[in-house]
Amino acid sequence: IIGVVFHHDNDVRTAISDISANKDINERFQEIFNVTKENRDIEEITQLKSSFKTYSLIEVSDSFFSYRPVLESLQTMVSVPLSQEIVHIERHHDRPLYLPRTVKLPSDFNSVEVDLDDWSNQSVMQSTTLDESQSRALGMALTSRVALIQGPPGTGKTFIGSLIAQIIRDNSDESILCVCYTNHALDQFLEHMLKRGEKRLVRVGGRTKSEVLKKYELKALSKKERSLSVSDADKRMRSVVAQMHQCKNEITELLQTLQLPLEWKHARDVLENSNLAVNFDIIHHDGFAVVGRNNTKIDEDYLFSSWKRGEECPEWLQESLEVEETDNLWLLLPAQRLERINEWKQLQSEEMNEMIQTARQRYEDLSAEKVDIGLEIDSYILEKARIIGATTTGAAKYRDLLSLKSASVVIVEEAGEVLEPHVLTSLTENKENSEETKHLILIGDHLQLRPKLESYSLTKVSGNGFDFDISLFERLIHSGFDSAMLGVQHRMKPCIADLIRRQTYPSLQDHPSVASYPDVRGVPDNLLFIDHANFENGADDLATTKSNPFEAQLCVEIVRYLLLQGYAHSQVTILTPYVGQILTIVKEMRRSMNDVNTFVSELDQAELLRDDSDIEDIEL
Repeated sequence: IIGVVFHHDNDVRTAISDISANKDINERFQEIFNVTKENRDIEEITQLKSSFKTYSLIEVSDSFFSYRPVLESLQTMVSVPLSQEIVHIERHHDRPLYLPRTVKLPSDFNSVEVDLDDWSNQSVMQSTTLDESQSRALGMALTSRVALIQGPPGTGKTFIGSLIAQIIRDNSDESILCVCYTNHALDQFLEHMLKRGEKRLVRVGGRTKSEVLKKYELKALSKKERSLSVSDADKRMRSVVAQMHQCKNEITELLQTLQLPLEWKHARDVLENSNLAVNFDIIHHDGFAVVGRNNTKIDEDYLFSSWKRGEECPEWLQESLEVEETDNLWLLLPAQRLERINEWKQLQSEEMNEMIQTARQRYEDLSAEKVDIGLEIDSYILEKARIIGATTTGAAKYRDLLSLKSASVVIVEEAGEVLEPHVLTSLTENKENSEETKHLILIGDHLQLRPKLESYSLTKVSGNGFDFDISLFERLIHSGFDSAMLGVQHRMKPCIADLIRRQTYPSLQDHPSVASYPDVRGVPDNLLFIDHANFENGADDLATTKSNPFEAQLCVEIVRYLLLQGYAHSQVTILTPYVGQILTIVKEMRRSMNDVNTFVSELDQAELLRDDSDIEDIEL
């Protein structure tokens, strides 16, 4: 990918061109569109070059396309929704205006009614199964336009997020947009909403791993809607698709013709324009036909083929040409005939290329119309949805579509890992066809992982001052913005929870249930440290990543041992800090345990792709 940046005083323009586009040489139809796109890119760059004196050539990484929608969305933003809180760090202790003063909690919480203007943690705790930290987090979410909920590992962030969404759904008419950093987290949240009885749910984007969510994907719902609908949009869509198919067939036929030797049916048009077609005219006699060798019927195509082979002019045709007083092509030598054929082939190519470009433009116009009609159908589906789920990239990519729905409540999970621009582009501005976001709930933990950046110079630890890896969640907390922290973990045995309690979360409590978790089968203790003296590879300063083959083999053998104790492979997770070690472990698993499925998280697979690692057939 090549980017060109043009500079002139304060005016800066950019143009992006994919010079390494994947083109299948066996699919000329697709190549027509790729080449045309490149030509348009070149035209744009040429026009910019003529207007600017200085320009720079830069290389853009492949991951550019994952955040390009975010950058483009930022360019269209005029104002920042909820700017009093997000920009000016003002905390408003008032409930969002769309919520009534009294809200009813779900039936599994005894349908308790709560006064939002007089929230009482003790009252909620006495009437429900929520602990104090969960009650405080719930109260903050329902009584603040911008709410921050911090959740250490295992404290039920998705549980509290889905509960908040259910209460908002049951007590208002507002739609809710849930945004997550990863597809896995998004699937978890939406599955929670399904369990809470929500069927008016749409997942934007098509990378779900959940079988129960596949039918709720926007693409699947749109397809179902078109199959059932007899609306005007559906009729237009069918008509456009039929016309696109016709254009494609026309282009394919023209391309096939260009690859064939020049035949009479195509040469005739060229020759008639220059009055040379008489060289191959047939004299028709009533009731008689002209035949050649082996009684072959002689027609224009036969004569043209004979001429191309260098044969002499038939006597009966020679007499006709003398009468017509036209240029006699039969007098040309074979080399001269070949030269003429090439000239005519060139004329034919120019004419057909014009026809191809006309058909291509028509195809692109129809494609744009198809997209517009698809947006109408998608918008209709979203209009009926109460819960809309998208990844941060998906929310930016489909921002125009989502703005038509105007989901005025936005819940961001994994908020500590999400770049601030990704959150901003998930919000809706107050425009003619949409209303501003009314309520933003950020759920995450800035003490775990920060947002990932490819450029070290943009990170906080680089000391350059850009601090792009500081999420909106972390920035608001460090600015003194009020937040609630979930304080009871339900995931780890106490001996494991002690590790993070001592380092990061001194007030973290254990739920009583974790004390009864069974011990790990086949090992002397639930928490083990293994020391060894085998050095890692890539330990020098120039190495971009590291790996330790001994540790990889040891991990695989431990996995094998645990599986023999009766654990399923889905119950075993291997964590490693280095991308290189991931690849080493996966290769070792394939070598010695080929019958066990190895899954790599979507974020780690992205890292492997960026490092050009050999990850063929690795499953997410």
